[in-house]
Amino acid sequence: MISKSVSIFLLLALFSIKYSEGQSCPTGFQLVNQNKCLRVFAQKLKHLEAETDCSYLGGTLVTIKTAIDNRVIANIAANAGASSIWIGIFCFATGNTTTCYHDDNSGELTYNSFASGNPAVTGNGGCVYMQTSGKTSGQWLSAPCAVVGMSFVCEVPMTVADPTCSHNYNGYCYTGSTEMHLATINTTYDRAQSICQSKNSDLVSIHSKQELDFIRAIYRNSGIQQIFVGAQAFLPDTFDWSDGSNWDFDYTDPLATSKGNCLVMDLSDRPNNGMWSQTDCQNVNFFLCKRKIGDATVATTVATAETTEAVNPKFKRASRAAIRNELLDFSNCNSTLVLAPGTITSFGYPNTKPPITTCTWNIGTLGPYRVGVYFTDFSVYNAVYVYDEYGNIISSVTGNMRPFQVLGTSNVVTIAHDSRFDAAYNYNGFSATILPY
Repeated sequence: MISKSVSIFLLLALFSIKYSEGQSCPTGFQLVNQNKCLRVFAQKLKHLEAETDCSYLGGTLVTIKTAIDNRVIANIAANAGASSIWIGIFCFATGNTTTCYHDDNSGELTYNSFASGNPAVTGNGGCVYMQTSGKTSGQWLSAPCAVVGMSFVCEVPMTVADPTCSHNYNGYCYTGSTEMHLATINTTYDRAQSICQSKNSDLVSIHSKQELDFIRAIYRNSGIQQIFVGAQAFLPDTFDWSDGSNWDFDYTDPLATSKGNCLVMDLSDRPNNGMWSQTDCQNVNFFLCKRKIGDATVATTVATAETTEAVNPKFKRASRAAIRNELLDFSNCNSTLVLAPGTITSFGYPNTKPPITTCTWNIGTLGPYRVGVYFTDFSVYNAVYVYDEYGNIISSVTGNMRPFQVLGTSNVVTIAHDSRFDAAYNYNGFSATILPY
């Protein structure tokens, strides 16, 4: 007779086997080292073009965090005929790997395989590629992002197999209202949520830039301009996800002026689409349902009173700014590097008599993205200059301005301002939100 403890062990083992068998990669991707879903693209593209192709799949260029992964990736790329590949790392300074960041938002490098003298950002650029053949196979080198075309490897999260799911990502199935054969494919928020729940789903919650990019790709070339996302206000201007998950990612449009207790996601053809703005819940919109597949374990966490308060970070920042002591400086003036997302202000803002200061802000975002600068308050005498990574002026604005945006052409911009005349002529400075797009 089998003991009760053995029976429990066997039952758990069967569940474990079923679960591991359910782990899969999306169509076209191969499972590597039991922890990565990778796809090699042999065609040669410039860095941003390669990153864009990966984003359409809900991923980034491949991230490499162990020597084992490095060897395997070099081999599979070489077998596909690629002698060099873009990888998911961007560096902001020469000879300093602590300024190198993974594309997947996991932070600074903990492992590297840089060739001697690299990263060599000065004169080359911050993008990184890997040699896959010869004596330098597996070594990483710096290269100019916008000049050189290379093969590349995309990485997406592992998921769970579901043959009934057309849009399968990171353990969840996404179904748009246009795919449901409904009598009405756009409706109010409450009705949309009811339809989703009738299909064991909820209106979509979004927890990373990669997930947001995957959703953007679902609607690419669809002609649909916006959809409801699954968030509602529980206090004025303060939202949480209706499915109970944490508000751990925010992509609220800093320049949006509309008001309401629900959120819509912009899907227009502007380059920085995907941002969220408030809307009346009784408005009629297309919508997207999100269903967890089986017993998938994913990064999304459930909000509880003991963990993270579900408050939109945009409004957390605003509330802090309202009560700060003007003797303290939150401007990020003359910082070595400001990584998006974040906020910068002129020195002393919002002091009505700003101190005389010349400030420079070096702003960057992760390799897959470009920098968007959203000026939410703007009152200066001398111009605020925005430069691209090569020192070319993108924007030069002065005076009292309504909120406006400046979109960088890459993931690095520099902003400069001389405030010497602001106080004398009653200008109070500026504040800007920095977001990746």
